[in-house]
Amino acid sequence: MLVTWVRNALRPKRERVLPVKSMLFFAVPALIGLLSGGISTEIGKYRLGDFLDTVSPRCTMFIDGRAVQDASPVLDTLRRVGPLPAHHSGFGRTFDLTVSDPPRQITLWIARDSNDPHEYWVFFPSPSKLAFRAKMRTDIGHVKTTVFDGYGW
Repeated sequence: MLVTWVRNALRPKRERVLPVKSMLFFAVPALIGLLSGGISTEIGKYRLGDFLDTVSPRCTMFIDGRAVQDASPVLDTLRRVGPLPAHHSGFGRTFDLTVSDPPRQITLWIARDSNDPHEYWVFFPSPSKLAFRAKMRTDIGHVKTTVFDGYGW
């Protein structure tokens, strides 16, 4: 696309042609990538919200394979997951959170923020086996809480 733009800029003004093919060759994949990223985030938020709206109080919960005795504070925290103002930090160690309410089950990855010890990133694991092996994550939101502080940090 850049080569076509440079060639076009060097031509006299009356001979210039809009490089439609090269623009589409660049723009369409970029647009598809942006849309698929946004859509997958929204699907993850919807699936989590739908699960939390109908979860039973008798559900079982595991954090990194350890059973959680009282799941209600964690469920209340997950219901508050949403966007937080960006502050240019990353995330640290990730742990698995599994909520089982037979016959349904949901697994999330939770990671502590690198700057704020009470902010946690919530990820929805990819259902794709290839993406799962590559640890690709869909960030569905953040939450500030102290609920996860006692789980091996």
